[in-house]
Amino acid sequence: MKAVIFDMFETLVTLYSVPRYFGRNIAADLGADINEFYPLWHETEEARSKGKMTFEESLYRIGERTKYEHPERIPEAVEKRYAFKRDSLQKTEERIVSLLRELKERGYKIGLISNCFLEEAEAIRASVLAPFFDVMMLSCEQGVQKPEREIFERCLAELSVDPEDCLYVGDGGSQELETARTFGMQTLQAGWFLKQQQENWKIQFLSYSVIIIPM
Repeated sequence: MKAVIFDMFETLVTLYSVPRYFGRNIAADLGADINEFYPLWHETEEARSKGKMTFEESLYRIGERTKYEHPERIPEAVEKRYAFKRDSLQKTEERIVSLLRELKERGYKIGLISNCFLEEAEAIRASVLAPFFDVMMLSCEQGVQKPEREIFERCLAELSVDPEDCLYVGDGGSQELETARTFGMQTLQAGWFLKQQQENWKIQFLSYSVIIIPM
């Protein structure tokens, strides 16, 4: 094994360690009908994930199709969203930092493939984790996202490693583990943040066994 590629959210960092600012919170601040807001919010997800639309632009776009009671609060919502992401990355656990440090000391190359929005990319690059990565493939900067094969191909090429010499570690979202396996990479499903997820969402586990490594 020469390299380890990680997913970011719910693998190295969890979004459930700080007060969240998700769609329902945004809708409440703007005074939008949640039943109208949610479908429009999710429609913008791919464009935001591929860097084609900022968070602020998405709110104005949604506002053209539904009513905001408080459209003047959009700048405040933008700041809250960026603060939420910054806070999430600042809550990085020491066990995660220690893991990356040990891998680095043992000579492994470390890659990151993350489906993320522009506000998340900014937080990632400013985080304590950023210096550990030899390669960072952030979907909003690359214009492609998991499970598209191209983002995996770019990461492997930048790391200069063959797939069979690489381990991919992720929580399993976006079909990342299945795609990594098609390259011949070994895969490991990260389970250390599953408890936080389960407290907020109904998790549909993958068909294969979940491997949980104590950290």
